[in-house]
Amino acid sequence: MSGLLHALLGSDHDRLDRLLANSLRGDGTIDDASWSEFRCGLLRHIGIEERVLFPELRRLGGSTDVEEQLHRDHAVLAALLVPPPAAAEIRQIRAILLEHNPLEEDAGGFYDRMEALAEGEIDALVERARAYPQVPTAPYTDTPFLRRTIDQLLRQAEEGRRLLGRPRQRS
Repeated sequence: MSGLLHALLGSDHDRLDRLLANSLRGDGTIDDASWSEFRCGLLRHIGIEERVLFPELRRLGGSTDVEEQLHRDHAVLAALLVPPPAAAEIRQIRAILLEHNPLEEDAGGFYDRMEALAEGEIDALVERARAYPQVPTAPYTDTPFLRRTIDQLLRQAEEGRRLLGRPRQRS
């Protein structure tokens, strides 16, 4: 059964999904208000997971290959928020989130694992997540270096997803 953390962050996924859907109009133009709110919201959501939940997971000894994949996805998602919004980036973000969110929300996923590991500390952890501040956004930028970085991060996330189902090879 899903608990407080799952409910909080799962409902945030739903909100972000709606904003992302509203960001790209049927005629291919960008709804700036929806995109701006999505951009700020996704950066905050990633911040909660990277700065609050992942450190707790490591402290509790529960880190797995799934969290490594979530981290790779977060990196490419954040990078895709740097250039000015365009239909191609919005579609790419949507495709990543379609695979990313189930890793967190599905039964036995990241949120369920966090709740099980943090048992007696879950209320405090949820409060820390709720209190996490908005992340300031920088002006958009678009450079060849950024595009190469995005391409590299996309390849790493795709490769990680392919390997996720296989047992990790230890040397």
